[in-house]
Amino acid sequence: MNTDNQSILLKKVTSLLVGTHDFRDLAGKAASLVTKELKEQNLVGAAIFRVHQEENSVYAYTYANKFRRLIDALLPAKFSQFNIPLSKANNLVVKTVLTDQIQQSQSLADFSKDVLPESLTDKIQKIMRAKLFISLPIRLKSGKVAGVILLGLSDIKLSVEQLVLFEAFADQLGLAFSNIMEFERLMAKYQNLTSRFLASEDSSPSVKFTLRITPKENEKLEELAREKKRTKAEIIRDFLDQE
Repeated sequence: MNTDNQSILLKKVTSLLVGTHDFRDLAGKAASLVTKELKEQNLVGAAIFRVHQEENSVYAYTYANKFRRLIDALLPAKFSQFNIPLSKANNLVVKTVLTDQIQQSQSLADFSKDVLPESLTDKIQKIMRAKLFISLPIRLKSGKVAGVILLGLSDIKLSVEQLVLFEAFADQLGLAFSNIMEFERLMAKYQNLTSRFLASEDSSPSVKFTLRITPKENEKLEELAREKKRTKAEIIRDFLDQE
């Protein structure tokens, strides 16, 4: 792939990913795009994972391969239901997160240890017609690793040109992911503020009624209001709020 074609690809990626506010949607678009656009780079499949720090785990989100229906039929559960603790450092997806380094292997089993049996991943690898797998960290703008993209190649060799292109793609994913996480933070903040507002609204005075009292009671109420420097209505509410 020449420099002009690389630029075109990266522009397509930017156009597709900008404005996406859901990580699962982002993952699906990215995996499909890179698999479609990089066929000439011997790319036969792509999978995307996200780090869930609160659970200390890596979660699978989506993958793309032209034999997906056949592969799905072999999997014991949906791909998006798989996850692995970050303590399983012998799994190369996890190792990518922990070391912030690219990992590669000729065996898909090295990226699915403690998740799927090796006999099953060997079958999947044959169906994919993949001979080499490479995992790259997806970094946020802060440099923190927030996910992993796993690529399957039909050639056992990885050229410098391919590596540069794959790293550029992973970097773009990182930028898009940063925007999504910022959006998620803003939405969480908004929802928190909204719930607090609604909760406070529930305790705000909203019921109106007429209370008839004697002149003597009114005189006593006015005296209390002067002493406490509060309105008569506030004095009554304070009394009602007492447990």
